[in-house]
Amino acid sequence: MRASSGPRFTRRGLRALAGGYALAAVASTVLLAIDGSRAAALTGLSRQLHSQVGFAGPPVVDDATPRIGLDFLDDDPALPRRFFSVRWQGFWYVPEPAVLDLHGAGDDRLDVWIDGELVIRRTPPADMHTLVRTLALDAGAHHLRVEYEQHAGASALALEWAPRGGRARRLPPHRLFRERPAGDDVRLAQRAARLGTIVFIMWAVPVALGAAFLARRAWRLRALRGPESPHGRYWRTGARAALAAAVALVAIRACLARLAGWNPESLWADDLVYGAIVRSEALGDMLAAPIHMAPGPFVIWRGLHALLPDPEWSLQLLPFSCAIASIPVMALVVWRLTADESLAATAAALTALNPLLAHYSVFVHQYPFDFLVTALFLLAAATLRAGESGIDARRFGWLAFGGGSAIFFSVTSVFASFPIVNLGALHAARGWPANRRRTIRILLSAAAYNAAVLAGYLLLRSRSNEIVRGDFAAGFMPLDSVGSAWGFLAANGRRMLELGLPSWSAVQIWDPATVSWPLPFLGLGLAWLLARRPTRFCGLVVGCFYAAFLAASALGVYPLGTGRPDIFAFPVAIALFAAGIHLCTTPLPRAKLFRLAAAAAVVSIAVANPLRAEYWDVDDAHLVAALEPALRPDDGLILSPTGAFLVAFYGRWPVTISATDRHSHGTMATIGRERTLYLFRGPSQAADVRRFLAGTRPERTWYVAFRTGDSEAGIVEAIEAQRYRVREVRETERGRLYLAERRHF
Repeated sequence: MRASSGPRFTRRGLRALAGGYALAAVASTVLLAIDGSRAAALTGLSRQLHSQVGFAGPPVVDDATPRIGLDFLDDDPALPRRFFSVRWQGFWYVPEPAVLDLHGAGDDRLDVWIDGELVIRRTPPADMHTLVRTLALDAGAHHLRVEYEQHAGASALALEWAPRGGRARRLPPHRLFRERPAGDDVRLAQRAARLGTIVFIMWAVPVALGAAFLARRAWRLRALRGPESPHGRYWRTGARAALAAAVALVAIRACLARLAGWNPESLWADDLVYGAIVRSEALGDMLAAPIHMAPGPFVIWRGLHALLPDPEWSLQLLPFSCAIASIPVMALVVWRLTADESLAATAAALTALNPLLAHYSVFVHQYPFDFLVTALFLLAAATLRAGESGIDARRFGWLAFGGGSAIFFSVTSVFASFPIVNLGALHAARGWPANRRRTIRILLSAAAYNAAVLAGYLLLRSRSNEIVRGDFAAGFMPLDSVGSAWGFLAANGRRMLELGLPSWSAVQIWDPATVSWPLPFLGLGLAWLLARRPTRFCGLVVGCFYAAFLAASALGVYPLGTGRPDIFAFPVAIALFAAGIHLCTTPLPRAKLFRLAAAAAVVSIAVANPLRAEYWDVDDAHLVAALEPALRPDDGLILSPTGAFLVAFYGRWPVTISATDRHSHGTMATIGRERTLYLFRGPSQAADVRRFLAGTRPERTWYVAFRTGDSEAGIVEAIEAQRYRVREVRETERGRLYLAERRHF
């Protein structure tokens, strides 16, 4: 009897304990509902959204919110997306005296007042660069007012605080109040916040125990029907099918999320420069344009622009398709290296969640193309060796041919192809005594590749200029001292590695913040590649890849750690991260289960919350649409520096591209008509206008003032000084079209 009473007492006690725990959880939840509703009526900031800048007109939204941000715009498609203003106002309670950092960033305008003092102001063209202001605040409630205005293009806002020199974080919602809080209000909000944490933990514990129980039962079932059982072949087939389905789902979700950025009303900034080059009347001028990229993408863009009717998305198609194709390619790269389906799915999701790659998937730039090319060369490096027999000569020949051709389409491809081809040739040379014929074929292929690279260097070295190098001077490693070189590596090298992986926080998609915790996994991944014989060749390629990148930076050939120019190197970081996870999880008793759980989490994020890449909403093509039918052959035409590229791309005139040292991109676009003045940035614009009008003396003159900054008023005054009556014909978000008619006295 005694032997049997023990288990019954234990079960009875466990039931009582579980019942008491459930009662406590329910009671805590009820108490949270009561205190939480009372606290919700007090906490948060008042928010007013106006459909015009300058807070003009009645607010279209007037409510309270626990956080400062623009996410609420996505909840209602009827809310404005441009030319609007938002004001948050209330009190920020600081529990004790503190010296803290306030981080503010906004595109287009952000003002932050604390206790009536303006502490942060961000205005165009500052964009999203974060301003950090150190404040000394007394304990108690401080009046907080945040004002944001969006004029055109992208909209973004971030306001965070941090302990002095610490990590930035959102303002705690339980310390934000609509009215000045009393002591009881503060205690109520604090109690509700603590109760929320307690209730979450209390309900998370039974969920975790239930998951552990189910996992134990599943593990027993796995022993009977799992991969190690006689049914293992079905599991392997199922795992590969699941990998294909996960990668396809991630790619489809990324594609759908970024379709919103297709087919804008007008192209933007550098995209217009590339578009004007594509429209060059002479193919030779297009190929010889001293722009800082290989000519191959321009050839592709020219063909797409000629074949497809829409002028914008015909040029967006190349970067968009390359960014989406990179997702399955990176999954293949990691699967070939690790033979693990979970890590391959993780790599696909990390590719889809990379902010910079997502942003430039809808802009007319070469960066997604460069990313895809590097990923393809990594895949080639992982598959180059044919088992123990060494390198296959035929496969190597195709690789050398592709590498020699790729440099004319992607300059950065040489960082990956050069070590693959030459390390492969060195490896093959070791097999000279065993198979001389194969070795000779491989060495000849490597020699042809190196000759193609040399020819590409001689042809492409002029596709840059000092102005471009000056713009990216921060990316060239200084060699004046060891200390400065080491400091450069600690800053730029680290940022380049960190940018390859998502930061898992709400950041601006075109200039993302980074986190440093993945860096050890990259080092461990490289060690894992080098330690294993099947992957050692790929590890040597990765090491030489980074060494070549660093050498190019030291020689002033290519910048490192400056953001978008680093995108081509991101596939290497993703592959190393996956390899590092493989190494760290291998000693675990349930390594594959751990990797599967991690992959499920990352893939779920990529599917449930994909990165949207919207093109900045601009409508400046209407300036050209209004100008073209009204412009007479004897009219004068004055084009602002950027306006020349706008007219060259959207107009029907023949376009000529030539080199110039007066634009940062090194090119100049001219259209096939006389009596046209092309302005350049600088103090001589007004004088150039006066000379042009005095020399040509047209009865009518048109002025395309596109992205002029502060110079527009001076140009209009210079035209009026030549006895012209100037009136505005058309206005868009970034420009205006003026018509000047000569006055006769």
